[in-house]
Amino acid sequence: MTIQENSFIYKEKSFTEYQLGKLQEIISKVDCECPNQVAALVSSLYAFEDYSKKCENKNDKDAEIHKLLYEKTSQARVIMEEALKKICDFENINV
Repeated sequence: MTIQENSFIYKEKSFTEYQLGKLQEIISKVDCECPNQVAALVSSLYAFEDYSKKCENKNDKDAEIHKLLYEKTSQARVIMEEALKKICDFENINV
């Protein structure tokens, strides 16, 4: 589901915090922690996306920068969620 706000299109989060937590706990048979690290990054992006949306604004310029941070973080989150999905498919990980 997407919600359009002006020219920015918000995409719903693809993973729950529970799923991200499970991915961060995976123990690999080889020296690769990509699922763990990318899941942690996505979790951090979720947190900052939520934070930047609720930030207090002193004035219109503040509101503009917080809107920019929110939108760019959301876009980065979508990109990294797609990467995490590909990692999970590649590694046959189901969460």
